[in-house]
Amino acid sequence: MSAQVEPLSDNPLLQIEPYVDSKQAADFLAVDSKTVQRLSREGKLPAHPLLAGSQNVRRTWRYKLSELDEWARAQRNSASAGSATSPKEK
Repeated sequence: MSAQVEPLSDNPLLQIEPYVDSKQAADFLAVDSKTVQRLSREGKLPAHPLLAGSQNVRRTWRYKLSELDEWARAQRNSASAGSATSPKEK
């Protein structure tokens, strides 16, 4: 996937995970960027708001791929757990 981000340093103590924009987050999650933005506004996706523009106070979002990965795994685990605990009755 093209959303891989290179570390800023080879030293593990100095590695800082960079933020990505909504397009890169959408590519990572395999969804549309509008979906990522909507989930961010709704507080359902781990996101970091930034204010853009001086007169129009408009919120943009930045993401950490590690947080998105953790969120996606939790979503997948909770969905599969729900289906496993509700057997069909005849």
